Amino acid sequence: MPQSSKRLISDVQRKALRDWAHNQPRRPTQKACIAWFYAEYNHRLSQSTVSDILSSQYQYLDSKSNPSTSIRKGTGQWHDLENILYEWQQTLNLRGAYISGDILVEKARQIWTSLPQYRDQPPPIFSNGWLHRFKQRFNIKQYTHHGEAGSVPEEAEEDMKAIRTIAGNYNEDDIYNMDETGLFWRMPPSQSLSSANRPGVKRDKSRVSIICCVNASGTDRLPIWVIGKARMPRALRNINMSAMGAEWRWNKKAWVDQIVMREWLLAFYSHIGKRAVLLTMDNFAAHLAGLELAPPPPNIRICWLPKNSTSQYQPLDQGIIQNLKIYYRRQWLRFILHHYECNQDPLQTVTLLDCIRWLIRAWNHDILSTTILACFYKSTLVLNPVQLPIESPNLSSLYEHVQQSGRLSNCMDIANFLNPMEESSELAGSEEELSSETLLEQLISRASDTGDMCDDDQEDDSPEPAPLPKPSDALNAVRLLISYMEGQDVSRASLLRSLERLERDLDSEIIASRAQGTLDSWLR
Repeated sequence: MPQSSKRLISDVQRKALRDWAHNQPRRPTQKACIAWFYAEYNHRLSQSTVSDILSSQYQYLDSKSNPSTSIRKGTGQWHDLENILYEWQQTLNLRGAYISGDILVEKARQIWTSLPQYRDQPPPIFSNGWLHRFKQRFNIKQYTHHGEAGSVPEEAEEDMKAIRTIAGNYNEDDIYNMDETGLFWRMPPSQSLSSANRPGVKRDKSRVSIICCVNASGTDRLPIWVIGKARMPRALRNINMSAMGAEWRWNKKAWVDQIVMREWLLAFYSHIGKRAVLLTMDNFAAHLAGLELAPPPPNIRICWLPKNSTSQYQPLDQGIIQNLKIYYRRQWLRFILHHYECNQDPLQTVTLLDCIRWLIRAWNHDILSTTILACFYKSTLVLNPVQLPIESPNLSSLYEHVQQSGRLSNCMDIANFLNPMEESSELAGSEEELSSETLLEQLISRASDTGDMCDDDQEDDSPEPAPLPKPSDALNAVRLLISYMEGQDVSRASLLRSLERLERDLDSEIIASRAQGTLDSWLR
């Protein structure tokens, strides 16, 4: 078990623990209190600390008035430097590395000499006093790292009991889970189609990261966030991603970092508004760092799932993300098949816009709400005596059809094609693959606004996108659809009404544009 740190505890946190303990039907054990506090504040108390907090010494906190927060997390004199140092320390800490105070001071000096905003200032001493205040400001604790063996499963289950208790105060519409995964978005089913004979195409350039978030009932699926390497890929120019139902972000490694996480959290808070909800996540370093930059409002509670056990307790990992990828690759296989039948190369025509369209359709339309709820039940985050089936489409016949149509050899096993292990392991190992020095260089580069300034064309090898349709072309296409729908079954009447409204809006837009053009000509 990690050693208890000497991190300060505020009266607000003490009061929260006392309130929780007093509201339980039976007096909770100290283990239960420790687990609840860890789930709530990501900080493990000792048994003696729990005894002190629940003793009469802090009885004054039981009054209705709000206690003072007693800990003020001030801003240091060198804000950029300390943020970089903190993220570096937290990333290595989660790997199990021990970072001493001397190492922190040494790295602070290294960061100082590398940041242009400090170039004209005399270097500070970085005294023990500064080190102490830095640790206080960021609540830095050090503990012994343990793997998944030994006592971790028992400890993880204790933590989950506390999280389930918290989740029991919310209905299924208000319990959310967030997770990320990698996606090889144009991975072919056969190595004979791979980039071996296409020098300009590499597999690492066809990987993106995806952020998914959904509530337990499946009624609120937040827009998919896609993270790639190019600032603005050619295929996405002139595309309104928000209108499509997705968001595009980018950085040098195409993964979720603290900057992306901060932006995602702020978008989540805005989406939730004033509703009281529970958000669950794993304590990935970027999640922790992002939360430091964007703490939640009072109506949103965030709980960290137990370390090294998210494959068991993370709802999105119980089949939701797997379903997303299967439905995505069903569309990719259909795309490949269509191009084979037209004697075209699918790898030369598929774009990131296709990728994002397929993700949006799979996320919003293909995955069933019952599947999402079943995965929350399977994770035990939401308890239910009845286990629902987790359904996935069978793509075996489509996969065989693609192989035959393309005369493909050396095809990978369908299970590995639909859900490659490397997609998740690449993302999970994204921090581990960096040396501590490389990690520090990237953090400094990002803060200097130079590290991620990659050339779009260099990082984006997808083909040029087709031009956007003209309004008149769109209107003709809608009218063609209306003609088709008018001959269909009456059960599709609601869809026909939607097309008619779209026809009206496009027609009005074209008329208004013509009128504006006439007015502009007259004014000249």
